[in-house]
Amino acid sequence: MIKRLFTSLFLIGLAFGAYAEVRYMTIEMKNGSMISFLLADNPVITYQSESLVVNNDAKTTYSFEDVKNYHFTEMDESGVDALSANDLRIIWVDDETIGVQNALPNSIIAITAVNGVVVSQTQTDVDGKSTVRMPNKAGVYVLSVGKQSFKIMRKH
Repeated sequence: MIKRLFTSLFLIGLAFGAYAEVRYMTIEMKNGSMISFLLADNPVITYQSESLVVNNDAKTTYSFEDVKNYHFTEMDESGVDALSANDLRIIWVDDETIGVQNALPNSIIAITAVNGVVVSQTQTDVDGKSTVRMPNKAGVYVLSVGKQSFKIMRKH
């Protein structure tokens, strides 16, 4: 039933696309947040195990229970400004790997546990790219990229 509903919404979105230049797919969550995907990036949208899955640069999964609706629009409705080509990007590549893009060349990337132990460390290449492995243990960690730090959480 849910798959039919989302398929119908998808087809309606395509039909309205004939009248306006549709540039974004926006997922509206029940908690009020919105996530927009640029259609020019050719995201692949599928349904798997009661989830809406969007494959773009990284795989993103949304439980049907958390999704209020999704629709296609001319403008980004997420409220997030477009990224500059030079902005630091942190990307979840998969459940075990975090990707870093647009960092300074040869920057140290480290994942540190809250007790101060460095659990994973690497260095960016000359293009400012690298990947770092997440620890298997659930917990709160600090991802450091050069002089910038981000709190990340592994739930399982």
